[in-house]
Amino acid sequence: MMPGGSGLHRLQRIEGAEGPLLRRGWHPAAQSLLGAHFPSEVIAQRLAAARGLAPPVVDFDLQEQWISMPWLDGRPLESDWPQRPSRCAAMIEILARLRRVPAPDLPTLDLAARVRALHERLSAQSPGTAAGFDAELSAAIGQWHAAQETCLRAAAAPACLVHGDLTPGNILLCSDGRWLLLDWEYAHAGDVDDDLAALMAGAPSPPHDWATAVPRERRARFDAKVRLRRLLDALWQALRTGIPDSA
Repeated sequence: MMPGGSGLHRLQRIEGAEGPLLRRGWHPAAQSLLGAHFPSEVIAQRLAAARGLAPPVVDFDLQEQWISMPWLDGRPLESDWPQRPSRCAAMIEILARLRRVPAPDLPTLDLAARVRALHERLSAQSPGTAAGFDAELSAAIGQWHAAQETCLRAAAAPACLVHGDLTPGNILLCSDGRWLLLDWEYAHAGDVDDDLAALMAGAPSPPHDWATAVPRERRARFDAKVRLRRLLDALWQALRTGIPDSA
């Protein structure tokens, strides 16, 4: 089966002129509550598809909120991928290829602002649940700002394409041997280590040498970014719990 991801969107296999397609109808809460941006998804997936990193976009309708792409046979990346050297090597190659893709037409992401926004939305939805994140929110934001100050003199790399949600469910291992990335609705233009931070945050036991490969002058910022990403993922999941799936 091709579909992966959170299960929030409505997925359909339909017949196209040149073969079966996957049509994904966007859940309205994904943009209004969870911070997804559908126009960016179309732009990002097209950029990635041109580099062999994503399925091509066959058609889309932003008003009706759906996107279609070829149906591909495959399975999601295994959850224990960090313990598999061949999988780690493949992920390193994917990250390197993403870093080489310029993304001038995509918005940038203020990670701290995104985390605050999710916390505010969770506070409106479930004040008690949101209160459980207050201490970590304060500490993570504080660490982030401190790291920003220490890294101001570090040379900034040009913004590149960032997937924004690299989880095993969004990485398709195709039956023909290709690795393709799905679900680009959180894509943005950002730092070369943004997707690495997301992977490190989401993996239960990430490869230790991945973090040490980050240049020393960027290490404090990277560590703070990983912490913010863990918090973002936890807030997203808390919000996601209260949203009914699409029919």
